[in-house]
Amino acid sequence: MVHACLLDRIARHEIGFNSVSRNASPLRPAYSPPSAGLRQRLLLAIVALLFAVGAGYGALVLATHVDNFILPGNELSFGWLRNAPGIDNTPAERMNFLVMGLDRRPAEGEIASRTDTMFVLTVDPKTKTAGILGIPRDWWVEIPDGDGGYYEERINASYVLGDFYDYKGGGKQLVIDTVEHNLGINIDHYIFIDFEGFKEIIDALGGIDVDVPDYLYDPYYSDTELPGDYFPLDFEPGLQHMDGRLALGYARSRNTSNDFDRIQRQQRVTFAVMDKALSINALDNALDLWNKYKHTVDTDINDAQMPGLAILAAKIPPERIIALSLGPAMSPWTTSEGAAVLLSSEAAIQRIVQSLFTDQKLLEEKATVEIQNGTYVDGLAASTLQFLANLGFPKASLLTSVPPDGSIYDETVIIDYSGKQYTAQKIAAWLELPPESVRVATAADSGYRTTDANIVILLGADAKIPSLDFLDEDTTE
Repeated sequence: MVHACLLDRIARHEIGFNSVSRNASPLRPAYSPPSAGLRQRLLLAIVALLFAVGAGYGALVLATHVDNFILPGNELSFGWLRNAPGIDNTPAERMNFLVMGLDRRPAEGEIASRTDTMFVLTVDPKTKTAGILGIPRDWWVEIPDGDGGYYEERINASYVLGDFYDYKGGGKQLVIDTVEHNLGINIDHYIFIDFEGFKEIIDALGGIDVDVPDYLYDPYYSDTELPGDYFPLDFEPGLQHMDGRLALGYARSRNTSNDFDRIQRQQRVTFAVMDKALSINALDNALDLWNKYKHTVDTDINDAQMPGLAILAAKIPPERIIALSLGPAMSPWTTSEGAAVLLSSEAAIQRIVQSLFTDQKLLEEKATVEIQNGTYVDGLAASTLQFLANLGFPKASLLTSVPPDGSIYDETVIIDYSGKQYTAQKIAAWLELPPESVRVATAADSGYRTTDANIVILLGADAKIPSLDFLDEDTTE
């Protein structure tokens, strides 16, 4: 009983261990329990540690939720923590940017102007691929009226109309809403740049080198469009070095070519700008460049996003960027008022848009394709080549030929010689062929190809190349 009382008092710290016990070492003092003050300090330290760990984990969780915003495609990696509660390891989503060049002169100030150049830039941070979709300025589209309805006008007038009719969000928002409605896509950010800003950026890069495929001559081109104020353009085929003024003229001239050709020239200039920026490591100093030249553009991209976007851009090589145009989906038309515009096929527009957004894997397989005309229809192989190129297949990877034995075939087949099954099946879908029209090459197929192409398309009598340049309905008046 005495032992029990003694133990109880010891547990309540009523009896200490200040004297040497029977079992204590004579060289080491006996254990003394911590005082109340020390226990409180220890407790506070533990609480502070737990709070710090919790705060740090909270900061970690927060960082994983904002890094997609400021570092798209360059998200933070936390190893074994990536699957911890609250951690967001979802890859950044595709981003669509609407880029517009304004037909505005220095003397006009900040007034709303027609968009002279317009294209959608789409970037996939997950696959490190991108695409550019050129939009003709004379495209006749449905423009939202702000009350749930639509009216028809050229797409390049939407910016001016939005400001003039006090559209909610102004001209910028009306351009975005018009593009989203007619293309069926979402626009995440906009970028406006006028002529002077364009020239200043090109000059800041030290000029660009553009591969000019065809001779272009425009003796009456004008920066200002004032009477008699001409800046004649004369571009020979080949690699041409251009400063800002020349590059702008090359991209804008309409004297000897149509709007579709202008889109291709604008895309060549865009690629040349990217090549030059990469070659001089301009993206390494993206934040400094942005702070210096952001006055030349009007955008809703904020300063916090620019470094991350620059890092992402540097990770996308030119060969992983495809450039398409809506031009092949359009046909000339004259309105009842006599305006020359471009009408489009909705089905063809969607075919091109889907190619831009869903077929980036074609770039990964890097297949070369030989198209053989095994029919009596002259030019069918060339038409097929152009059709595939219009949908984003790299034109340099396509070639035409005739069957080595000169035979005529009843059915179209696609022969895969190098395991490029995604590309082979995608081509079959584009040509509206059944999946079974694709076969893996055997020894018996060795004599079909005339080159070392990965894939051979043998066009037969059943081949019907889908058209992009048709109208959905009769629009004549």
